[in-house]
Amino acid sequence: MALPPHAQDWMRKAEIDYIGPFVKAWAAFNAWYRHDSGQATERAMLDWAIRHNNSRLRRHVLPLLSNENRTAEAERLKLAISDLQQKLDAIQFEVTVKGRMERVSLREVCISPLLNWQRDQLERNGQRYSACKIQGGQYEVNVISIRTGAVKFQHIQAQYDANAVYSHPDFTSNLTLPQQTALRQFYDACNPRPVTDLVLGGGPALNISTMQFQCTATDLLAGLVETLYAMRNALLHGEVDPDPQVLACYEPAYRIVMASLARVG
Repeated sequence: MALPPHAQDWMRKAEIDYIGPFVKAWAAFNAWYRHDSGQATERAMLDWAIRHNNSRLRRHVLPLLSNENRTAEAERLKLAISDLQQKLDAIQFEVTVKGRMERVSLREVCISPLLNWQRDQLERNGQRYSACKIQGGQYEVNVISIRTGAVKFQHIQAQYDANAVYSHPDFTSNLTLPQQTALRQFYDACNPRPVTDLVLGGGPALNISTMQFQCTATDLLAGLVETLYAMRNALLHGEVDPDPQVLACYEPAYRIVMASLARVG
């Protein structure tokens, strides 16, 4: 039997909004890595927190993610991580990063962005494959014969978009199958924000409460920080609407940040 209207109203009022607590917890986390890293930019600060040997986050949180650690503290953190990913699995939570849409999920997370990428080049079987940023911040992709200088493929795009390159008419009409394969391999490696699947990525088995991830603890830590940072940015940039399923993701996110703060504080 459905709840009467007044009971539904009281139930809605009883629901806890974790947006405020999450923002405050992240502010404390931000103050910590800003102080400890000594870096000038947000990106450099986060990279230091995730990867530097002297980062307290690495020293104190990585051990909690190991399969061998079954302490109550480790289990609380792992449960929060599992809860977060299960809630993210249930929705399509997307944010805008550098002009393109990205899903917020540990199944599709960029843990190794290419910083300050400008150009790349590969020579194979008589062909020169090149990609570079040109005036205006656009990307230019070329395939040129080394012997004759003939341009076999050229495409200019506003931002990195591999699908637009591979669906270009000249990709199939002007390039042989080996050349298409070479261009795919080359241009995929130029991706400034390569995405990693930490759940089904084929890495070592990592038991995280009710879920099993396929990645190292180091990669999971990096993915968590990047995911939480994306959720924080979504709030600041006005990309979060009052969808109950989206708002529910901030409860386990809050628990993860607080568990991390308890270790580094």
